[in-house]
Amino acid sequence: MQKGPSFEETWKVEFRRGVLQYAVLAIVKRHESGIHGYGIARELEQRTDGLLQIKEGTLYPILHRLRKERLLNVYDEKSDSGPSRKVYVLTGEGDRVYRQLTVLVGSIFEKLEVLGNG
Repeated sequence: MQKGPSFEETWKVEFRRGVLQYAVLAIVKRHESGIHGYGIARELEQRTDGLLQIKEGTLYPILHRLRKERLLNVYDEKSDSGPSRKVYVLTGEGDRVYRQLTVLVGSIFEKLEVLGNG
């Protein structure tokens, strides 16, 4: 009988997925004029000291989902050195959701700290 992923492995994947979606919104928020996918991945890695590295196969489905949810818009940016690149910007709804999630994330970690110390 083949054993599936452990509770810990499944939990890490699910937790990371949620954190990455929030982190992508946070990075796009910092760039009001927009940012391309490679820039998101690079900044995510740099700002988290390598803790949150993201591969294209993970990033682009997240960007697609956030677009589908109408949290991001995308436009093509012309490039002198090659094909145009997709640039991502927050929508008004994306900004509202990001601000709401920021409050929620802060509250969750505050309460978790109390649980761990209490």
